[in-house]
Amino acid sequence: MPERPADTDLERSTNRWLTWGLVMIAAAVLAFPLYRLYEPSSRGEAREVHLASLADQGAALYRANCASCHGADGLGGVGPALNAKQFLSDADDEQIRQLIAVGVPGSAMGAYSLDFGGALTLEQIDALAVFLRSLEETAADFPGWRDPLNNVPVALPPTTMPVPVEEDEDEEEAVDGDPVARGEAIFAANCSACHGADLGGMAGPALGPGSNSVTLPDEELVAAIAGGRNAMPAFAGVLEAEEIAAVIAYLRDAQG
Repeated sequence: MPERPADTDLERSTNRWLTWGLVMIAAAVLAFPLYRLYEPSSRGEAREVHLASLADQGAALYRANCASCHGADGLGGVGPALNAKQFLSDADDEQIRQLIAVGVPGSAMGAYSLDFGGALTLEQIDALAVFLRSLEETAADFPGWRDPLNNVPVALPPTTMPVPVEEDEDEEEAVDGDPVARGEAIFAANCSACHGADLGGMAGPALGPGSNSVTLPDEELVAAIAGGRNAMPAFAGVLEAEEIAAVIAYLRDAQG
């Protein structure tokens, strides 16, 4: 059988593809170590951005759900201090999530997870846990964090705990012109956990129709909210004077 003549064009094409294949392999071999050097720092930066975003969300959730019992600065009130080195070093992230989700049986701390009848999703609970963990570096030295009303911190945090509030602009405009509606929103965020969403009382006394507060003058209610009373923490650093006035307007309207 006669030998087929050499196909020079095919040979040149094949050699050209082989050459480009070798170039691509060499580029991949060189790129892999560069990727290994770059990727950890890139992922680390993305994680930091993600945690910062979660902490911001958690701060707003803390202000709306936790500050009324644990203090706007996290140093406690009727509830334990959470901005304390001792608490944050003893409790790991999973324990903090469980405390928020399930609550503490036998105490005023109820369950906040939707699965247990609360109002927060698992993602929101994660955000709250990340926010509390972000306080650890500057947290107060507070051995008596479990009973903050009868103890004081050894050393306060160097700065006030940031608790930004995210408000819907349309909702804000709707309640700003109505002190009763505004007071109801403020009460729900800061007071309902202890006094009940229906003003019927829980850890704190009832404030609705027929309660003792009906006969108290407004000035005394202002003093109690601003300065605290018995186990109730002071809200002077949490609420402005006009916000306290709005809460009282709401209470008087509810009391009839």
